[in-house]
Amino acid sequence: MTSLVTVNRCKAALNIDHTDDDAVKLPLLIAAASGAVINYLKGQAAEIMDLDAINSSPADLDSVPEEVAMATILLVGQFYREPDGDAEKAFERGYLPMPVTALLYPLRDPAVA
Repeated sequence: MTSLVTVNRCKAALNIDHTDDDAVKLPLLIAAASGAVINYLKGQAAEIMDLDAINSSPADLDSVPEEVAMATILLVGQFYREPDGDAEKAFERGYLPMPVTALLYPLRDPAVA
């Protein structure tokens, strides 16, 4: 599974103070959010985080830039708090939430399709 942040870092940032979701739910949400972030960054992801392959985790999570880690955490929070989808219409279908995009957009090469 691809992970750009640890379960513990995610829990701390999202103020999750129980261990009920540590084994399955949070790792799955982190993998989904990490994949979405990597897909958004496209080819830049490998360059920014020194990835061997687009579907791999960085060898060292310290190589993940803070804005990428925060974008991943924000997306995990969105998934965690709204497991049934985007009831509040925080983002358009096929797009990431605006705070996530705001963090990642400067890192992305918009010319890469």
